[in-house]
Amino acid sequence: MKPGIAWIIGGGTGIGAAVAMELAGRGWTVAISGRRMEKLQEVANGNPAILPYPLDVTDEGAIAAALAQVAGDLRRIDLFIYGAAAWQPLEVGDYSLAKYEKIADTNFFGFIRMLTPLTRQFERQGGGQLAVIASVAGYFGLPRSGAYGAMKAALIQLCQSLRIELEPKNIIVRMVCPGFVKSELTAKNDFPMPFIMEADAAAKRIVDGLVNSDRFEIAFPRRLVWPMKLMRILPYPLFFSLARRTLSKAK
Repeated sequence: MKPGIAWIIGGGTGIGAAVAMELAGRGWTVAISGRRMEKLQEVANGNPAILPYPLDVTDEGAIAAALAQVAGDLRRIDLFIYGAAAWQPLEVGDYSLAKYEKIADTNFFGFIRMLTPLTRQFERQGGGQLAVIASVAGYFGLPRSGAYGAMKAALIQLCQSLRIELEPKNIIVRMVCPGFVKSELTAKNDFPMPFIMEADAAAKRIVDGLVNSDRFEIAFPRRLVWPMKLMRILPYPLFFSLARRTLSKAK
């Protein structure tokens, strides 16, 4: 992909902010959105290639207005990245509907709210690329991450469907599955996070994958990704034996 116009949801912190700066450094114009305007301004400060557009993805009306503003100001959207995320480790036995709804509303339904207006924008301009930041946490279920992991798994399956459905419209769907990356979200974790990466390093891998390849899945680091993919095909007795160790390490 040649440099163009990118719009990142969740661009005020963590991976989204790092990806915005990486793209801007490669000649892209980048719109960033998130709920906290002060965080967006921190990312955009001193960089004329990064433009803040506050947005709460749980507000359907605000989504339509933000998309119209971004497309109106920048004329088109070549690359859209959905990276909005909510995460809270849950204690065993805590299956609060409110907590599950909060995570689902941002991580999954926020993207669903954006799909129709976004695809219509892509159709008007003749196509575009759509990337979703899922997670290796969506590969299988682990203790205490049922809400977060389930929503990431839902994103993975949805992206697989969209890849096929939207190709005839010249809309290319990409899926990003990073491992542990230092951020406000992972700072909440009280369990071991193997091979945790800095956000800048993760952003470079994501942008390299998006602009230098056409593969569907961009997943890293490999030394974490491949063992986790292997776990998906293990017999359940062995899988559950290994998964129980993650719970014991968190205690």
